[in-house]
Amino acid sequence: MAESDAASPKRRGRPPTRKNTAAEVSKSFSVDMNKLWRTNFRALEKLIWRDLNNNPKSQTFYKYTKDNIVEYLKDPQKNEKQLRNAVIYMYGASSHFRRLIQYFVGLSDLSYFILPYGIDASSAKGDLRKKFLKASDYVSKFDIKRQCKDILTVCLREDVYYCTAREIGNKITFQQLPSDYCKISSMSDNVCNVTFDFSYFDADQALIDYYSPEFSTKYAAYQKDRTQRYQDLEPPFSFAIKCNTEILNYAMPPFAGVLRNLYDISDYEDLKLTKTELENYALLVMKLGIDKDGNWLMDYQKAVEFWQNLDQVMPEEIGSVLSPMDIEKISFDRAGGTNDTDKVSDSENHLWSAAGVSSLLFNNTKASSAALLLSIKSDQAITFSIVQSIELALNRIFQNQAVGKSFRISFLDISPYNRQEMAKQYLDAARYGFPTISMYCASIGMLPCEVESLAFLESDALGLHDKLIPLQSSNTMSSSSSGRPTNQSKGEGLDDSGEQTADSDQNANRI
Repeated sequence: MAESDAASPKRRGRPPTRKNTAAEVSKSFSVDMNKLWRTNFRALEKLIWRDLNNNPKSQTFYKYTKDNIVEYLKDPQKNEKQLRNAVIYMYGASSHFRRLIQYFVGLSDLSYFILPYGIDASSAKGDLRKKFLKASDYVSKFDIKRQCKDILTVCLREDVYYCTAREIGNKITFQQLPSDYCKISSMSDNVCNVTFDFSYFDADQALIDYYSPEFSTKYAAYQKDRTQRYQDLEPPFSFAIKCNTEILNYAMPPFAGVLRNLYDISDYEDLKLTKTELENYALLVMKLGIDKDGNWLMDYQKAVEFWQNLDQVMPEEIGSVLSPMDIEKISFDRAGGTNDTDKVSDSENHLWSAAGVSSLLFNNTKASSAALLLSIKSDQAITFSIVQSIELALNRIFQNQAVGKSFRISFLDISPYNRQEMAKQYLDAARYGFPTISMYCASIGMLPCEVESLAFLESDALGLHDKLIPLQSSNTMSSSSSGRPTNQSKGEGLDDSGEQTADSDQNANRI
């Protein structure tokens, strides 16, 4: 009996043990993961770039020479990093290059609508509206018009945007990955997948706290096995958007070819500045004559004293010299300056030509609206090809969710230059019964989640359609009261012949 009591858990002061059920384990794991996600997301929302109290970091750039650019373009795959750093530097240093990139980014409004996908109209249930509202609410988490602008900027500048998406609550944040540590090794659903170099965290392991838990898991695997340096990030939330999709082996900045032209502009600006500075200088010559025997006509020491007195009161832009010889000005101006051309302006026009865009967009000295419009449409096709790649990547995320099984995101080829034209096209089609109302709403800047809510707010909740009644005019009056008002009494305001015509109603039978 004593042995039984001693072996009893109660007698030994230990509570009885039991195994956790699968549901409890799953719940505990879910709570831990949600806590970890919230922690990482808060770190992402407040990402510390510079800790000023501990090892402050500074960003530096190296200005490559024109010869460096020529050598890099000979082997772009080997010099991928150098070309990327060169365009990043030029994007900040050159207003011409920045304006060129921003011009192409602005060639898409990123207008989109949500399209039913794989739905049998004959058997569609009544809850399709509820599903659509859930789908539009989920798509609004992407904040497409803001975040995708950054994607377009990086793609047009560096060629590739490497991304991992983070979904927490009502937000989906696109986190750009360091390009020097990312590669494209595969594609799925026509979307490029990202292969990440996990040696990135060797220099500073604290950075891993600002990434999703997937990075921590795979970095731990890399630490155990150094051969696992490159690992694929899990789709669909990790993807890469590439401008030059025909070259997947390496990144090739689409406008790397204009870097040399940018250096030409800088060189000509320096030459023009130097010429302007030289034109502001003057030289005063004091001539000390000599006779036929070579003797000074004036005491040399006295002449030097006069010259020194003059030189002391001269401004910096004016020099003086004492000389026994005549000094003649020699100028290198072309034809006395009559045929002088502005080399800076010429080099700027060469830059736009090298970039394949019309110089009228940036320096409208010879306006031609028809040719300019055709040039913009050609440039818009370049930007829209990137937008289509973004569409595939977003749909891969969207359709992986339960709310997106029956819908997909569709972008419109609309820019500020053709918005009015496309909106009129969709509106005219809707008037003839075509289902283009959603496209029309997107073309005027409305989001899918806004159409339903604003329609309910204005019509049902506020009743604005009944309250905002326009003033009566010929445009707002009904057809029964349209046209020329009739005289209240026959003959009013008419002469004798007019009264006779009104009485006999002779005009009624005229055609």
